[in-house]
Amino acid sequence: MTDRKFTRVGELLPSILSKLGLEQRFKEQKVLALWPSIVGEELAARTKATRVDRGVLHVHVDHGAWMQELHFMEKELLRRLRAQAPGVKLKKIQFSSKETN
Repeated sequence: MTDRKFTRVGELLPSILSKLGLEQRFKEQKVLALWPSIVGEELAARTKATRVDRGVLHVHVDHGAWMQELHFMEKELLRRLRAQAPGVKLKKIQFSSKETN
């Protein structure tokens, strides 16, 4: 029997994702998962972060009035997101109302 060393998947995943060119997409998915904790329970119930595309986080909002409120909060939300996901280069947040989609 040979001695085998086992490596945890969590230790292998970053290098595998990098080799496949998926590391950035994986980091962007983390931003989507972080959204509810960044905005809090009330806003998380009214919004959904759907994707990151070329540095823009796309967020659907359930009502136009909340969309305007979120525009005022954009810089602070970006600051929080960048702090929690430093590997993701976010330039802005694009809010869209589900009423118009």
